[in-house]
Amino acid sequence: MKTKSYLILCAVITVVWAATLLSVPAVSDTVEQLMIGFLSTYAR
Repeated sequence: MKTKSYLILCAVITVVWAATLLSVPAVSDTVEQLMIGFLSTYAR
């Protein structure tokens, strides 16, 4: 995969992920809970 194609793919995935987090409350709540759980377990 060429660098330009890879960057375009990463940009598309990022935009879709951000749009999903902003528009679907259940997904954003789940991601938030997973992140808080991970950080509270491993952060010191």
